[in-house]
Amino acid sequence: MNHADCCNKMRLAVSKMGGLVLEFKTGALKDQHGRLIRFGQEGASDLIACIEGRFIAIEVKLGRDAWRPAQWKFAAAVKKAGGLHVLARFSDVEDGVETLREALA
Repeated sequence: MNHADCCNKMRLAVSKMGGLVLEFKTGALKDQHGRLIRFGQEGASDLIACIEGRFIAIEVKLGRDAWRPAQWKFAAAVKKAGGLHVLARFSDVEDGVETLREALA
């Protein structure tokens, strides 16, 4: 199982809960002139969801992957704004999904 598989499992779980979920991509690409174009918000969570009117940012981590400082800042900003930030750590398929269910309870 890789990171993309875990994100897909989370997307499916959110959909089954009646929620809307979007994958949030960040990164950089070179344009046709070789200039670096950055996109997305540094540190943003992998998935952004809305379940029953609640804003939820879901950071998916596989195994012992570590958080980057920008991810901590994003999580703090979500919480300060009244949203819910969930760290969905997968050591097997259901771990991260169960974390989301518990956070919503």
